[in-house]
Parts: sequence; structure tokens; C-alpha cells
Amino acid sequence: MAELAATGLTNKEIGERTRLSPRTVSSHLYRVFPKLGITSRAALRDALARAQSND
Repeated sequence: MAELAATGLTNKEIGERTRLSPRTVSSHLYRVFPKLGITSRAALRDALARAQSND
């Protein structure tokens, strides 16, 4: 879900792909952002890119 959000998809678009409600998507992202110390989808994209480059 985080990877989909990082690509710029909206919560509605992510929900359609994962068969979850946009509200559920929002809830998951709401929990992920503080764990990663980020506040935006752009920061999420950067954090995921850093994590992948460390692998």
C-alpha cells in the first residue's frame, strides 16, 4: 500500500486496486507515516527509495 501511495495514486485508486475502502487505505497510511518519520507522500516515496537502495 505504501508503494502504491508513493507512486502518486490517491486513496480511492489504491482502494480500487486492493479492494479496500479509501478510508481503510487512509487509516493504514496514517499509521505508516509517523513510523517512518514522514508527513507527505513525497517523503514516503523518498523513504522507500532509500530503503530499496540499501538492500
